[in-house]
Amino acid sequence: MSAASSGSVRELTALLSALRRARHSNPAHAAQLHARLIVSADARRHPHPHPVLLTQLVSLYAAEGRLADALRAFRAHLPSANHRTYAALVSALARPRPGLAFSLFSEAACRHSPHLVSAALAACAAGLPPLCARQVHACAAKAVHPRDVFVHTGLVDAYAKAGDMAASRKVFDGMPTRGAASWNALLVGYARNKMCIEAIEVFREMAGKGMEVPLDQVSVSGVLSACSWAGNVGFGRQVHACAAKLGLELGAICVSNGLLDMYTRCGCSREALLLFDAMDCRDVITWNVVICACIRESRFREACMLFQSMVRDGVVPDDVSFATALQASACMLSRALGASIHASVIKTGFLDSDGVASSLITMYSKCGSLSEALQAFEAVIDRLCVMSWTAMITALQQNGHGVQAVDMFEKMLEHGIPPDHITFVSVLSSCSHNGLVEQGRRYFSLMTQVHKITPSTEHYACMVDMFGRAGHLTEAKQFIDQMGVKPDASVLGALLSACMNCRDLEMAEEVAKELFVIEPGNTGNYVLLANIYASHGRLEEAKEVWRWMMFQDLRKEKGHSLVNSENQTSML
Repeated sequence: MSAASSGSVRELTALLSALRRARHSNPAHAAQLHARLIVSADARRHPHPHPVLLTQLVSLYAAEGRLADALRAFRAHLPSANHRTYAALVSALARPRPGLAFSLFSEAACRHSPHLVSAALAACAAGLPPLCARQVHACAAKAVHPRDVFVHTGLVDAYAKAGDMAASRKVFDGMPTRGAASWNALLVGYARNKMCIEAIEVFREMAGKGMEVPLDQVSVSGVLSACSWAGNVGFGRQVHACAAKLGLELGAICVSNGLLDMYTRCGCSREALLLFDAMDCRDVITWNVVICACIRESRFREACMLFQSMVRDGVVPDDVSFATALQASACMLSRALGASIHASVIKTGFLDSDGVASSLITMYSKCGSLSEALQAFEAVIDRLCVMSWTAMITALQQNGHGVQAVDMFEKMLEHGIPPDHITFVSVLSSCSHNGLVEQGRRYFSLMTQVHKITPSTEHYACMVDMFGRAGHLTEAKQFIDQMGVKPDASVLGALLSACMNCRDLEMAEEVAKELFVIEPGNTGNYVLLANIYASHGRLEEAKEVWRWMMFQDLRKEKGHSLVNSENQTSML
């Protein structure tokens, strides 16, 4: 059906002009133009508008952010929709609603075109599973020319973002022609999936091709990410020199931030400081990188000072900034500073961030204010994610409320929130410290059998500690023997504590010998063995352990107490 063929060429042209003017001037006219389209003379003769008009209208609604109206107009005039209409709507929905975008792509059936395939690939790259990318790939094989670099680059990117780098590489290798964007998609894909060696090799290939595949800020920042994760500061310095030659060292902020991140993660503080001082333009990511670096190196006061400097420089903090600043104030036990950051979070509207919400709970908990941690939790309980639930469970557990922590875990399951491996560490620790052996067994089984989480040494250590505290030393030893992985220091340390609790000197000696080999500098193991000897009246052996510690110049760490006074927590 065509309005033009029915003699309404002039009216069609007028409507198209109006739609295009609205798109480039005032998109709020979309609803008025939609109404004009419906009541137009041509609309009276035909129940649905011309496909070009429908496509323009859908695009106009999408540009205004009114996706529901765009979808409503599309559904109301579905018979008029062609492949461009589908492409416009799928493209608009790709990022905010990738699942819905993919469903519309599937509805298009025989209307697939390169434009529609590209839009669907954008949806796949927004978080859909690899199966979706494979379905779009199958359609692309029929609808797209093999030499269409744009679509095939989109396939490389979609597979990479879905975590299927084998498929991504296969598409890349099968491309008759490749552009710089194709190489960048592969390189960034390897870096994103922590395949650092492969990312560096792709960068080497690109550099070897010279002007045929010019290096740009995407390729340089991508390989710097790989160097950061691999800890390969040597190659990172070579990339730095390359970036300087290309004028990207300080000319592209994403490259400057990548260099800064690489140097801080590799422990090169001097180079990082020189680069930071040389940067004329610093965005929020720049500041976040250096603040996170301070926290990794336990320089919490400096992290807080940098956060304050960022605010003074007029850079608006984001959710990462607030979460890291709260983490620093928690480690400093500064409730006053944390509370002031909390006030800024409320003012700027970042309380909706999952990371910020969980950091607030952790901060108040570590500063000894469990009531305020609960208030922070309850303030966002309607939209809590696994991070916030885990933070609250951990807060209760670490403040000696293990039974309440277990109750909170049960509420989390009732809300349908799937726990992660950190959640199970906290709940198993709660069971351990409160003698809840049967519940601990059930939760461990729930973790492995239902949620399919592979136990880490932390989970194993919690279980061994739980059996030991309950006096089930034999079961603790059997549990270790059935682990399937070699026990590390945390697991053996829990077993040594169990030997102390169950007064089993023979097993304690065996376990201690293993621990002295694994971590010879841990004074806690020596002290524990000496105490076990002393509890059995073997004072000479206990003295020998203490003499051996002195010979190795090992000193028992002093205990500390936390004192809360005038909203300030101090360590004594």
